[in-house]
Amino acid sequence: MPLALKDRASGDVSALDSGKNQRPADGRVDRGERCRPQRVLVVDDHELTQAGLRAVLAREDWVDSCLGAASVEAAWSIARRHHPQIVLLSTSVQGRPGLELCRAFREHMPYVKVMLMSNDGTVPASLARAHGAVGILPKQSPISGIVASVRRVAEGGRVFPKGAVAPDSVQLSRRELDVLRYLVSGLSNPEVAARLNLSRHTVKQHTSVVYRKLGVRNRAEAASRAQVLGLVA
Repeated sequence: MPLALKDRASGDVSALDSGKNQRPADGRVDRGERCRPQRVLVVDDHELTQAGLRAVLAREDWVDSCLGAASVEAAWSIARRHHPQIVLLSTSVQGRPGLELCRAFREHMPYVKVMLMSNDGTVPASLARAHGAVGILPKQSPISGIVASVRRVAEGGRVFPKGAVAPDSVQLSRRELDVLRYLVSGLSNPEVAARLNLSRHTVKQHTSVVYRKLGVRNRAEAASRAQVLGLVA
């Protein structure tokens, strides 16, 4: 598992409950109830932001309850116990990088829909999609816009603001992004191959494709270009 997160208890497991009947424990939405997610989890280490979002969403009739967490580790623990359907995840949350949690949800709780929240709204859509997110939510959005975006995701849609899509001049596959992340971290091709359970030849091929797409010639240039594009956290 990419995230070595332990199921540690968190003190922040209170929920703003709107009084709806409880639904299946796995968090999935029954057919015919596409607008009725069981639970929403807001992950943000800013107390006022977290409380405000939870209060706004809890009063919507299609939200049963709204949980909160102030760190990635606490969020993973709460998610394993309470099975939210939608997670609003701040990219600046404390602890391990929020994008790692996004990937963990994609791999281990694929029914969870993750929306990335950012202060400036500049998270590239390619980075969000590659990590399994279904939307990007600028924190400065008006309340009505936030509610509408979360509901759209609850209905099965995706939300990527124009400002988030604009930087996407480079499109990498998930595997290419994995290879890029490991290369930028300083791992050799054999080490990358071992981490991803691929042959060295396959890693070399992926590396060549990544370099071509980025328009670079070596790792140093790839790292610099990837950071500019927001392809690596």
